[in-house]
This record gives sequence, structure tokens and C-alpha cells, in this order.
Amino acid sequence: MTTTLIMGASGTVGTEIVKQFAQKGHSLRKATHRSPEHADQVQVNLLTGEGVEAAFQGADTVFLMSPPGYSAQDKLLKPLITAAQKHKLRKVVLMTAMGADAVEASPMRQAEIALENSGLNYAIIRPNWFMQNFNTYWLHGILEAGVIALPTGDAAGSFIDARDIGAVAATLLDSSDDSLLNQAYNLTGAESLTHDEVAAILMRVTGKAIRYEDTAPEKVKTNLLAAGLPEDYANFMLMILDAFKQGYAAPITSAVQEITGKAPIAFADYAKDYVVAFR
Repeated sequence: MTTTLIMGASGTVGTEIVKQFAQKGHSLRKATHRSPEHADQVQVNLLTGEGVEAAFQGADTVFLMSPPGYSAQDKLLKPLITAAQKHKLRKVVLMTAMGADAVEASPMRQAEIALENSGLNYAIIRPNWFMQNFNTYWLHGILEAGVIALPTGDAAGSFIDARDIGAVAATLLDSSDDSLLNQAYNLTGAESLTHDEVAAILMRVTGKAIRYEDTAPEKVKTNLLAAGLPEDYANFMLMILDAFKQGYAAPITSAVQEITGKAPIAFADYAKDYVVAFR
């Protein structure tokens, strides 16, 4: 039986991968920063490396991602790639982000390069902005003031549902199709929406007054710092939000459909499924 290690198993994408594997009959090892509550869980501290060896022991395939809140993602991911080499894993699926390959020196791209040069079979998935950001990171402003306050102008983004990311990752981990290996995939939804259009959909679905407000980056940074983000990660967020404003998040790809055989979840359907969060 194949044992698949899921890093960040309790996170937004990790939980979706776990759901996808629930009916596949494989053995799962769920790595989390939290104290284990079940036999299939293992505690891993990516900052110290504690638990990494135990997590990889006996694993066959692995899903890797860097936890949110850290801008130097390569420092956290490279030791995991080394562990995968040491334990001779059959396949590694790494999640970075759409646009990670735009700058060779960027931390995410450096992690990708390390995997590409590792000699391991791999697949890299680069999802666009998550739809789930609206019911997590941007939720406070929506609930408190009915406002999505971001510095993105009138640019559009092909937001993707984390459930589709999980489905892609699970398919790549489970598939015996070698033609899917050793390449990278940009993952997007099937439509590109401005934040005004996002606000209109959320307002229609929830019945609440919700609007988008183009906000100065300095104000957004203040809000991010007040929410507890480290300054380097707040600066990283502003950088990628600026890339959104410049139009880099607008392209649409067919990767989700091609890999899973299903069309991506529409934003309106996401809003209906998560409507309770916005109320």
C-alpha cells in the first residue's frame, strides 16, 4: 500500500487533499504543526526541522508546501526536498504560486529549482489567488465594514477554489500517468473577475452590502501588521498584490480541467458553499 505524506495537512489545501484521498484506499500520513490527535498524524516544525525525519520515514509520495506567513519559503522547503531524496520517494508534488517562476532569484522559484534538480519525479503546481482568501484573510473587513479593501485597482484575477487545488494535487499524487510528471502547472479558475465583480457576487449571494475599495498599499500594510503578520511577509503580500494590479493574475489556464477531468468551481458556487462564513 502506498503511503502519502501530506505537509500542511490541517491547512486550507491540505485538508482538501486529505478529503480527496479518503476514498482512494491509500495510507495517509498527515503532517501538521499541531500536537497529533490521531495515529495518522505527525507533528512537524519546519522552522527547527523537528519531526521531519519521522514524517518521511516509510513514505512513498509527498505533497509539499510552505506555511503562510514566511517569505523565505526556500529555507523551509529545501530541507524537505533533501529528506525526499534521502528516503528515495517515488514522487513529489510541490505547491508554490502562480508567478513563482517570474523571478529566478525569488524564494519560491529557488525551491522549485531545487526540486527540478533533485533527480526525483515531481510535479509543481502554481495556483492563482485562492477564493478562500475572502472567507479568511479578507473576511474581517467584509464582516465589519462590508468592504474588500485591497490595492489592486480594476485588475482582474482568475481566482481558484482550494477544493480544485486539492483535487489536482491528489490526482497528481495518485496517478500512474508518467506524462504528468516533471513539469509545472499554473492553476486558475475558469473566469477572471475584478474585485468589484467579486463584491457584487458576494452581495448577491449573501444579501449583505459588500463593496470593493481600492486602498493605498500603506493602509493595507498597516492592516496586515495589525493582524499580526511579520513585516517581511506584509511586504511580500504588497509585492504580489501589486503584481495583481499589473494584470499578472488575470490569465486563465485549462490545467484543472485537463488534470482532474472536471471544470473549475465557479466563484458564484464558492460563494454559495461558504455563505455562512460571510453572515
